[in-house]
Amino acid sequence: MADSNGAGDAFVSGFLYGLLRGRPLEESVRLGAIAGAHACTVTGTHESPIGEALLLARAQASAG
Repeated sequence: MADSNGAGDAFVSGFLYGLLRGRPLEESVRLGAIAGAHACTVTGTHESPIGEALLLARAQASAG
């Protein structure tokens, strides 16, 4: 069963990923939201973290 444990940590990770790579604030927040949402779709907090390729693919898909 999926739950929201780790969603906040995942958000911060996605946000910082964008921020530390010089992406605009709005895009960094979007990356955080995508990572946080992903955390809510998996069982546990360490079963299937979102990887860089999937994070960026989902960000590109949501930007259109």
